[in-house]
Amino acid sequence: MNFLANKKIVLFFAITTAIMAFIVMALFDPLVDGKNGLDVIALQLSFSKDVGANIVSRWNIEAFKKWIVLDYLYALNYMFFFASLILWLEKSKGIQHSIYPYIAISAGVFDWIENSLELWFLRDIESFSSTLFFIHSIFSSLKWLALPVILWRIIQLYRVKRV
Repeated sequence: MNFLANKKIVLFFAITTAIMAFIVMALFDPLVDGKNGLDVIALQLSFSKDVGANIVSRWNIEAFKKWIVLDYLYALNYMFFFASLILWLEKSKGIQHSIYPYIAISAGVFDWIENSLELWFLRDIESFSSTLFFIHSIFSSLKWLALPVILWRIIQLYRVKRV
């Protein structure tokens, strides 16, 4: 993964992540829930199929299905941004590579799994397994829990003096 430890790669993914964050959070999510987009996060963390079904009952499901590809692209961008930033900081500080870039990549993969399970859920809400819906929320929670760990590592690396 040393090819990611490059300032130009970090900058590229920083820009694409910022663009995708705006598109997903300011355009896509509000288009789906018809409000401020927070119902998309509520679905991710609902853990109950019945609660999830209630949340999506007010959604523009066709918009979700049509534009979910944007969330997959967003996850791809942020996982490479965070992984490359951590790798580049570790390299520039003379620190041996750690597990943290893999945590960033895992967060993106968890997001993809979550998105895929949501698509499956929306295809047939009635016959979708409650257990599988719970697993969907576990993957989403793992994605969200990875964020403070990643940010903590980035802050930690910025504070380190070059070895």
